Amino acid sequence: MSLQIGQVLRSGLDSLLSRTGAILLAAYIALMAGLLPLSNTMVVRLYEQAGLTEAGEAIPLVLDVPLSVAAGGYLLGSLAGAYLSVVATRTFVTGDGGQFPSGAFTRNVPLALVNVIVGGLVYSLLIGLGTIALVVPGIIAYVAFLFMLPYIAVEDRNFVAALRASYRLSKGNWIMLFVLVVIAVSAAGLLGGVGGLVSSLLLPPVVGQLAIAVVTAPGSLFTLAVIAAAFEQLRDAERDGPVGSAPTAETSSTPA
Repeated sequence: MSLQIGQVLRSGLDSLLSRTGAILLAAYIALMAGLLPLSNTMVVRLYEQAGLTEAGEAIPLVLDVPLSVAAGGYLLGSLAGAYLSVVATRTFVTGDGGQFPSGAFTRNVPLALVNVIVGGLVYSLLIGLGTIALVVPGIIAYVAFLFMLPYIAVEDRNFVAALRASYRLSKGNWIMLFVLVVIAVSAAGLLGGVGGLVSSLLLPPVVGQLAIAVVTAPGSLFTLAVIAAAFEQLRDAERDGPVGSAPTAETSSTPA
């Protein structure tokens, strides 16, 4: 089945505008606002260590803590972000928009986080190696393994099985998936760019940086919702199979 881009985009937007989407968006905004002073503090402390104290004086929202504390807080915040991604993916794929699906916040969380983090590093490495070798393989790696997170979050697969299943599910739709991602990322970038420009021109530095966190969060969550919608559409089509055909052993097997 060819990916229906219009349907996926509408489904992603509906998920974002739903009750659960609004709750997740509030959590994303709070997380991004919390990470901002931590990242600013790390930058300023690194400037100070390099003897470039003046370069960091213009950076707002800096905490009076050492680099180690800021870095530790940022790592914890990043872990919270991975957890939110798991919850959001489960909600967008299996929820109805009115309430969170059963187990969205609690099911196999430690295992899911380990696989998301390690799998994310492997995913990034595959994209990086493909891009270094030749740009096209990097793009193919990006879209071919795009559904690693949904397989980990929704079907509780380990990252190796998730990468393999994502490759199988996405095969034949790489171009359509690339177009879909470009549309979603462009929309998110446009929102963030316009919001950032307006914030930098009209608002004080501290308020402006917080405003940027607020306007970039919807774009990030929308991209995640679109990927979840594409995953659901292609997975459902794979499970149904051609009319009159029996399910294959792989599509009818229990997730690893």
